[in-house]
Amino acid sequence: MGENKHIKELDDFSKKYIKDIDTEKLSPEFTSELMKKIQVLNVYKVQPFTPLISKKVWFLIGLLLVAILSISFNSNEESILSVPELDVTFLNKFQLSNLIESVSISNTTFSIICLFGLMIFIQFIYLKKYFESRIH
Repeated sequence: MGENKHIKELDDFSKKYIKDIDTEKLSPEFTSELMKKIQVLNVYKVQPFTPLISKKVWFLIGLLLVAILSISFNSNEESILSVPELDVTFLNKFQLSNLIESVSISNTTFSIICLFGLMIFIQFIYLKKYFESRIH
């Protein structure tokens, strides 16, 4: 009961002083002035879109991919795709030559890896277009 009396006193006190406060009168131009200020602030917040990877870098990545794939194609052998031989003689010092020589990738596996990489690259292009269209 004592708490309710205290709350009622605070309520009466706040009502008395709220009545004494003068309300501010807004000018008739208030809304238009506010909208002008908001438009000015929005102009400064808009930043031009800059991609993380530039077109030149994408061109170099594509060129590198084409170079790797063209090296892989060798018509002198029986298969269409072949893994190029690497000179790993310097690894004899590290005792890793047996590990590297024992690893072999079939032509089918190599083809699938290349196709998978190409598909991921294509998905990046489509996802980029999708997210750019959502921004604009």
